[in-house]
Amino acid sequence: MQNFNSLKTQFEISAELPIGFPKNVEEEIKRFKKAVGAKKEERFVGATIGRPKSREKRGGCGSVPAITVGAERNHNTQRENFSHLQIICIDPDGARDHDDAISVEETRNGFILGVHIADVSHFVAAGSALDKEAEKRAFTQYLPWGSFPMLPEILSADLCSLVEGEDRYSFSCIITLDKKCRIEKYRFAKGLIKVSRSITYRQAVELLDKKDKDIYLLSKVADLLKKQRTKNGLMEMGSLEYQCQFGKNGEPIKIVPRKGDISNSWIEECMLAANKCCALELQKRKLAGIYRTHEAPDPEDIAELMKSEPSLFFDSPIDPNKLLKDYNTQNTQDKRVFNLYAHLVKKAKDNPLLINKILRSMQKAKYSADPLGHFALHWKDYAHFTSPIRRYADLWCHRELAKAAGKKSGKVKDGYTAELCDGLTESEIKNQKTERKSLKLCASYLLQNQIGQTFNAEVQGIEEFGIFISISNETVALADGLVHLRDIPGDFYVYNQIRGTLVGRRTGRSFKRGDKIKVKLMKVNVLKGENDFMIISGAKQEVNSAPPHRSHPSQGYPKQQKSDQKNPAPKNSKPRRFGRRKP
Repeated sequence: MQNFNSLKTQFEISAELPIGFPKNVEEEIKRFKKAVGAKKEERFVGATIGRPKSREKRGGCGSVPAITVGAERNHNTQRENFSHLQIICIDPDGARDHDDAISVEETRNGFILGVHIADVSHFVAAGSALDKEAEKRAFTQYLPWGSFPMLPEILSADLCSLVEGEDRYSFSCIITLDKKCRIEKYRFAKGLIKVSRSITYRQAVELLDKKDKDIYLLSKVADLLKKQRTKNGLMEMGSLEYQCQFGKNGEPIKIVPRKGDISNSWIEECMLAANKCCALELQKRKLAGIYRTHEAPDPEDIAELMKSEPSLFFDSPIDPNKLLKDYNTQNTQDKRVFNLYAHLVKKAKDNPLLINKILRSMQKAKYSADPLGHFALHWKDYAHFTSPIRRYADLWCHRELAKAAGKKSGKVKDGYTAELCDGLTESEIKNQKTERKSLKLCASYLLQNQIGQTFNAEVQGIEEFGIFISISNETVALADGLVHLRDIPGDFYVYNQIRGTLVGRRTGRSFKRGDKIKVKLMKVNVLKGENDFMIISGAKQEVNSAPPHRSHPSQGYPKQQKSDQKNPAPKNSKPRRFGRRKP
């Protein structure tokens, strides 16, 4: 049994995760530590790092002048005082950084929704050493056993964090809604807030059951906001995510599905509304915004999905064949494509394998200096505003929105912003891969004591060197693995690329994606999160099977193998791990 702490350290080093902050950042952090040690009414004085001379070249707006909290109550021309509102912060269990909170007021004509976000830009000046390090990290990296924050803990978990009962600086989006929760107008304001209640998602549901007035009002507004989104179509993937549970000694004990409460959706709807307003304001004032974009699916990917899963397209309101004749992928708001995918998602409901296939046929979301639209949301305007503690794009948008009215960004948008967007997208992809690999490490750690045991498995993918599978049992709700060609008994199997199957040369038996099989665990590489299996049973007889496809024509077909002889893997083949893609 390998030591888990040692494995964690090796993984973090191999993933090149940032351990601590550079010396120049530590020097800036000292000023924040002095602020934390000051009296409550003076703790923000001097906490802002001064702006460098290069701020204009970088396109930042700098920081709001640091003044005492007490003074701000008397000078609300600089900051709007929202501390009289009932402001609620809802987060997962164990959350340390709280970057968003909600207030809801009912009026004669509708509602006023306040989305109050931690004002990180007050503390982190553009171009400072801390800002450069935050831009480099781009995101907080989350792992099953901990996180590597974009910002130092003194900010992320203290000065910036919206802590219950504490005065905090906010950047607030105040949205006026009619009785059906249609957006009538919005505004952004630097504010002063005090969170009334900080609760978990589970506690929020319990309070709704107890008919808590504020929670009921929040749930009502969220439901109405979602109804408005539904009018233009709604695509809810419902993809299943997993998490690792740890014991008292800090070692993994179980991989389980991540369960969400209905209260998650309340916060999500409010955040979506604020993010949309952010995108609209950036465009209205011609600022150098960073937009969250999601391109429409590629025609070839749609055609491939039609070929592999034709049943998904049955009863579709859109004829996919007609669609593909004049389909332009540059139009992310093509309602025909959106309606087609909304139908596919509905057909695949509660089937993780099919949902995964639909996800693979879609593009990945990315950051862009231009508002190209968001296909999955079916919105033309969308940006990130609500998580500046853990996403650099949000911090950038805060700075742009904080610029004086009428001020434009000029040439900054033409160059630096576009380059920054590319870097943020690359960092996000890297972070997602690292997060998936870390969960695989935990799963393999649990499986290392189960070598020789048999599992029910499902074929997830086929390659010429083997079969990618997923398994589950009481300990591991989901784990990926590979069956090499040499570990498929009874025949020599050849990859049929046209059908996407492995076909037995002698018996005609085959394996394809979605097949249910039984496997035995043979080998585990915990650090890499790789698990090798051997098939026990499950091959199906291929009906009217075509001759096996030769991936390498020059090699010809292999000679007949004896059924009791182990079959070697094809030469020069290198196993690669199967991973699920996110859009």
